Amino acid sequence: MINKFFYSLKANRRLIENFVSLISLKGIDFLIPLLIFPYLIRTLGLDKFGLLAFSSAFNVYFGAIIHYGYSVTAVRDIARIRNDKSDLNRLYSILITLSFLLLILSLIVVTLLVLTIPSLNKNLLLHIYSFFYISMISFFPSWFFQGIEEMKYIAYINLITKILYIISLFFLVLEPEDYLLVPLLNGFFMLLSVFFSFIVIHKFFKVKYIRPSIKDVLNVLKKGRHAFIIQLAPSLYNATTTFILGVTTTNTMVGIYASATKLIDALNSVSVIISNTFLPYLSIDILGHKVFSKIMWFTGITLLVLSYIFSDILIVFLYGTENLIVSSWFRLLLPMVLFIFIRNTYGPTYLMLIDKEKLYKNIVLCTCLVFFVLSIILVPIYVLNGAVFIMTGTSFIMAVLTLYAFIKRKNSF
Repeated sequence: MINKFFYSLKANRRLIENFVSLISLKGIDFLIPLLIFPYLIRTLGLDKFGLLAFSSAFNVYFGAIIHYGYSVTAVRDIARIRNDKSDLNRLYSILITLSFLLLILSLIVVTLLVLTIPSLNKNLLLHIYSFFYISMISFFPSWFFQGIEEMKYIAYINLITKILYIISLFFLVLEPEDYLLVPLLNGFFMLLSVFFSFIVIHKFFKVKYIRPSIKDVLNVLKKGRHAFIIQLAPSLYNATTTFILGVTTTNTMVGIYASATKLIDALNSVSVIISNTFLPYLSIDILGHKVFSKIMWFTGITLLVLSYIFSDILIVFLYGTENLIVSSWFRLLLPMVLFIFIRNTYGPTYLMLIDKEKLYKNIVLCTCLVFFVLSIILVPIYVLNGAVFIMTGTSFIMAVLTLYAFIKRKNSF
């Protein structure tokens, strides 16, 4: 079955190349936490590390707005028109314009909030620098390269800029007082990535920017609303949990929680590698989903089991014996890995590809809204236990509902 599947791929070689490129790209994202977070925790301490996590959680909402669900909708739409240069120019121009307008709007809102809310104003520069970094991540046009299945270009760009970032971090961030340099340096090198990506798009792929009409931008805004809500909704429980911890507890508590969740995020990046590799192909031929789902299940279960068995060793190696407390919270959060693998298997790479975006949006949105309300109630009372319940509970319910929706509709295609 697997051999038949790969034989049937018209762009088999390209799929493998994209997989290798995504491994390189996401592999960097996986390795960076293993290099940077231990260094930051040891250099800045859990207190300042928690403050950085709090600021990132505040700005994540705006990052989701700027990105506007492009990781699915833009990839899908570009994959379907990539051989038509005229349509490609037009769609690319609309997407870039919309993303830029949302960035400007977000910047205005962030600035107003930071200037007017005292608890945010006392760390004004930190929040502005964090917004700079997160906005550049969201503005980076990885969706274009995924859609045309040329991921090697952004792998090269990110490899160079991330290496430069790591080197600069190790040379410049030497004590707790240097914590502001972390988001500033990250934002600067992410800006370089954005700049070079546009050079590649315009010079190598000869894609032209054509000023779109307001009507075209509004149409894409309307069309992408379901995917946007799907991408934004997890922030309602994910970032909000960190944000509430920062408001109601200490930075050290946030640091412990963030240290565990950053490793969970690194493990979940594996699901992004696999799903993003197959997304352009599945956008054209959904019949390949059966093999794709087997790969996702096997990988998710394997990561979960191995991480649980070696959690103490992993935490001591990364964060030091003095921070072994992170291990117990890491183990409690580990089921999220399998749940997110399941959701990524049947949500973005199935339901959204068979025009069930609204259904998937409702699953994600309703679940996140319920747990968003619960987070406001439970996290201040139960602190880290409440945060773990919110994170694992939300991902579990979304996984179950997404899998159920898939089972009901799998025979229709």
